[in-house]
Amino acid sequence: MDRISCDVCVIGSGIAGLCAATAAAEAGASVTLVCQGAVCSGSSFAGTTWGLGMVGPRTPAPDDVEAFVRAVQGPGGSKADDAYVRALGSGFHGALKRFRAMGAVIEDVEPGHEGDRAYVPCFGADVQDWHGFHALASVRGLRDKLCKVGVKVVHHAEVASLLHDPADGSVAGALAFVGPDASPLAVAAGATVLATGGAAAALSPTLASPLALGTGLVMAQDEGATCGNLGYGQVMAGIVTKGRPAVFNEKVWGLTRLVKDGEDVFALAGVSPERAREALEAHSWHGPYSRQRVSRLVEESVAAVGGSCEAVVERPEGEVQPFVATYMDWLEETHGLSWGEPMPLALFHQASNGGIRCDADGWTRVPGLYAAGEVAPVFAVDRLGGIASATAMVFGLAAGGAAARHAMEHRTERGPLCFRDGDGSARPTGSLEGLSPAGSAAVGDVLAKRLRTGAHDLVRSAMDEAGSPF
Repeated sequence: MDRISCDVCVIGSGIAGLCAATAAAEAGASVTLVCQGAVCSGSSFAGTTWGLGMVGPRTPAPDDVEAFVRAVQGPGGSKADDAYVRALGSGFHGALKRFRAMGAVIEDVEPGHEGDRAYVPCFGADVQDWHGFHALASVRGLRDKLCKVGVKVVHHAEVASLLHDPADGSVAGALAFVGPDASPLAVAAGATVLATGGAAAALSPTLASPLALGTGLVMAQDEGATCGNLGYGQVMAGIVTKGRPAVFNEKVWGLTRLVKDGEDVFALAGVSPERAREALEAHSWHGPYSRQRVSRLVEESVAAVGGSCEAVVERPEGEVQPFVATYMDWLEETHGLSWGEPMPLALFHQASNGGIRCDADGWTRVPGLYAAGEVAPVFAVDRLGGIASATAMVFGLAAGGAAARHAMEHRTERGPLCFRDGDGSARPTGSLEGLSPAGSAAVGDVLAKRLRTGAHDLVRSAMDEAGSPF
């Protein structure tokens, strides 16, 4: 079995993981980034839409930060932690500057359009500071930054357990199985950051990255961290394509007709034309399903006709809103779909509005364990659009910095470390020494299956308890 020792181990290479690894390295820590796919993977880079919106306060001024906090807490339904949201608002602009410096390609609102209603985020009532993150265009720059700051990368490695020190119970790294041979690798670290993404891919069908299996939730709970609000997941309409499904952008709902076998979907579901128009217009201001708003009739009507139909987006007369034009241009260039054409539409699990509980530095209250991104989002019933990417950026940087400080302040020689076996019990890493490739692969499969099954059961039971219709 191979071993690596470092100050900080970061698990996951989406926005949160990249930010955490970079921040930890810039703070002076030795960093190992472990990711299941290639560097720059996860839902942040899934390619299901042209880019990702990032939303924060209009300016760093206290009044604008306060307005942003209210905008997040309103649709959040009292689920959002006040201190966490305030840290997001106050840290947004500084984090965005750092993210650009890391190599992220960020699109800003065209001058003169800053106040356009098109930039009111999902579930919001007022315009916020909107920026677009072009994920695929950012890959080279973000990877180069990791190299420049000296982050060691272990890719195509499935993390199957956190490591802990049996002497004091602190989290002390991760156990991964690397490459096609599933070679075991123990990464011993003074602090560990979980940036493993959400749990939307634990359920089916999903728009999320296939890596967003929720395994980080189980690993965190194994070591004593707590999770919450998992019953409120995001369900979204998506376009079924020959490859990965594409997000159906909310800004075009007001221009859309839904048909099933040539008949109007709302009529088939028993919804009046007036009520249908009201629901579509309301849905133009948010993407995910909301049980709190009249827009719920859109997804519920699609579900009533079997969960799929065709969407026809009619081009409006006159000028097309810039945001809508960008999306429709991307849809045609990427998937060959355009105005007025029937697009196969279905309902998908998109994201989680709950996860690991932690503070504004990403600390989970378990010594040595931090979390950031979709595995530790802003809790909400409905989540303000654009804050998922913003949260990953802001708290990824914060968690990386905090983990580095912790690790460098507590550098010590450790004894043998333990991982979680197939039944969740502690087992020394030394027990993996001398395994044949087949034996190693078998152990990795058992551990991975426990995490995936545990995540599915955890999320599914929470959603059923919360009364989710999906």
